[in-house]
Amino acid sequence: MSKKVLAHRGIPTLAPENTMAGFNTVIDCGIDWIETDLSITKDEKVFVIHDDKLDRTTNEKGSIETLDSSLVEQADAGSWFAEKYRGEKIPTLGQLIDFLNIHKLNANIELKGVVGDDANHLANSLVAQFAEATDRLDPDVQLIISSFNPIMLMKMHELRPNLDYAVLFDVFGMGEDWNLYMQACHAKYIHPDSRGLTEAKVKKMKDYGYQINVWTVDDINRAQELFSWGVDGIFTNVADRMQFLVKNK
Repeated sequence: MSKKVLAHRGIPTLAPENTMAGFNTVIDCGIDWIETDLSITKDEKVFVIHDDKLDRTTNEKGSIETLDSSLVEQADAGSWFAEKYRGEKIPTLGQLIDFLNIHKLNANIELKGVVGDDANHLANSLVAQFAEATDRLDPDVQLIISSFNPIMLMKMHELRPNLDYAVLFDVFGMGEDWNLYMQACHAKYIHPDSRGLTEAKVKKMKDYGYQINVWTVDDINRAQELFSWGVDGIFTNVADRMQFLVKNK
């Protein structure tokens, strides 16, 4: 299988993260894979945003699961980055699927854990809507569904067992539990943090038969080292500068 460079939330050095403008930079740079995130509002509309709160990447404030979709829809997700992106919106799940289909762009889509009093209901709604949306994906578009939250992956797997799943891990220890999480989530991909990752740990994951995509790698020397150890892909904020590692191989 060919090596992958996955554009982390678009190319956030060139355009505001997790916006259509950001995703268009991925296409402009000829990149094959994107990484992005899904969250859900109080009134059960699914949006593409990484943070639990709108504060960092928009002109609005508040935790997304406590907000109505009308406020999220009107938020400006671009002017914080640069004036020319003023008025850029937070994309919806539907817009994301349409974009992937139009450009035949492969995607790793991360399911964010849902918090709050209504968490389980909103989590069920999020995975149900995402499951339906995946049915619209062009068959040529490759999809990986990832999460730090095993419950989100288990819920999704119940609805779409034939899709590909990945478990995200913070600084990776090699205790016995990691493989239990992988099996419980029916995951074929493991997504470890680059920090503290060693060749021996990569070999152990490979020995279990998993494909490995490492986050978040913005140093070219580190990326080359990881690929030399046999990892399958890297998530990076500078995919435009990393593409040469995987092209023409």
